[in-house]
Amino acid sequence: MKQLIKNSTTTLLLILIFNASKSQTIAAGGWHSLVVCSDSTVKAFGENATGELGDGTNTDNAIPVAVTGLTGVYKVSGGGDQLEAHSMALKSDGTVWAWGSNLYGGLGNGSLVNTNTPVQSIGLTNVIDISAGGWHSAAVKSDGTVWTWGWNTDGQLGDGTTTDKLTPTQIPGLTNVKDVEAGTYHILVLKNDSTVWAWGDNVNGQVGNGTTTDQLTPIQISGLTGVVKICAGRFFSLAIKADGTVWTWGQNLYGQLGDGTTNDSYIPTQIPTLSGMTKVAAIGAFHCMAMKNDSTIWAWGRNTYGNLGDNTIANSSVPVQMVGISATKGIACGTNFSLLYKGDGSFWGCGRNASGQLGDSTTTQHNVATQSLGVCPVLQESTATISSAIDLAQDKFVIYPNPTSNQFVVEFDNSGLHQIESFTVSNLNGQILVQGYPKENKIAVSLNHQPSGVYVLKIKSDNGIFIRKVIKE
Repeated sequence: MKQLIKNSTTTLLLILIFNASKSQTIAAGGWHSLVVCSDSTVKAFGENATGELGDGTNTDNAIPVAVTGLTGVYKVSGGGDQLEAHSMALKSDGTVWAWGSNLYGGLGNGSLVNTNTPVQSIGLTNVIDISAGGWHSAAVKSDGTVWTWGWNTDGQLGDGTTTDKLTPTQIPGLTNVKDVEAGTYHILVLKNDSTVWAWGDNVNGQVGNGTTTDQLTPIQISGLTGVVKICAGRFFSLAIKADGTVWTWGQNLYGQLGDGTTNDSYIPTQIPTLSGMTKVAAIGAFHCMAMKNDSTIWAWGRNTYGNLGDNTIANSSVPVQMVGISATKGIACGTNFSLLYKGDGSFWGCGRNASGQLGDSTTTQHNVATQSLGVCPVLQESTATISSAIDLAQDKFVIYPNPTSNQFVVEFDNSGLHQIESFTVSNLNGQILVQGYPKENKIAVSLNHQPSGVYVLKIKSDNGIFIRKVIKE
């Protein structure tokens, strides 16, 4: 433990109400969409050929329908590619649930049978992140290990084989991971040290190792450090660094790398016209979206269906601003459609809508983002736009032990943070549950009698706001 104080201090004991932290409350699959509502239930709309809407039917729906039996959800992910798709949900108790196509075992329930209602993925507990790929799935546990299952023809399960798995299996030797992003055929992970690792299909260089050879085990992407956000698409990848720059690599057929060309890149390349980006981005099959620190949205790549939201259907190899959009909190990309939600919980979408994936009760294409009034108020992501300083402030305060089985302690380095003004614990809707104004530089927080999961602590000082994730095992 790093010692920050030498003198005895007064310890403030708090009991926190459990809540999850970083979450993705909207998601897009091939041709379907998912939304976590403000009451932590899930609504779905769009294509439903394999039961990916989870409402007990296989009927497409342009009107949001409730996913059967799901409560306490704080993150969703949509996978698949068009007519073969599946969905995932992460509950606040750390369990994973999935539904839809199970062609290669992507639901993780030990079978190959599709289901149009949620089933629990076997053997997964204390999960903090999930991602649905083409026909495979991935999860990160609170101990930093990564678990994968489903289709493995291109080595996307990362276990050194090309054998499909019907239940979640740990990737050997991969630790200290905090985020996972599954593309259609490959996977990226972000480690606690802000490095990026990748594996799986590499036909267009989307693994970022300078080759086009499939990678069966995780490999670090050279030259990518200080990363705060990763995204994986069909044949390309994206990363945002703490300095607000955006880097892309892989296929560039439609300009989806955003560098002004249509040339593939086998290594990460910076988008020269983008700066000041936040920790919020999304990529679909052929296009990207990213949020600037002013909450405007910029998009690039294929635009055949108006999914760039610039009121055209022209592809763009450089980022263009979405028309009329501000105050955005979260975004998601599907195959040729784009989704977003605002701070007031309203839901908006543009692009392809032939299956009703924009949730506006029509199948009409929109070339600019349009509000879908029938969608429930979206659960707000309390940590969606964390300051990049969070990853640079390791010496400002210490949390230990983390993960914890009961209690954790926060010790502040007042010389590094200057003056501590306050700390808060908020729920997913942004409601403050605990607030304090410490006069000393030590806080002890008890999680006794609270369930396993993820907690969020926000510390405000006179030189910034710092947010940390605390995990109870």
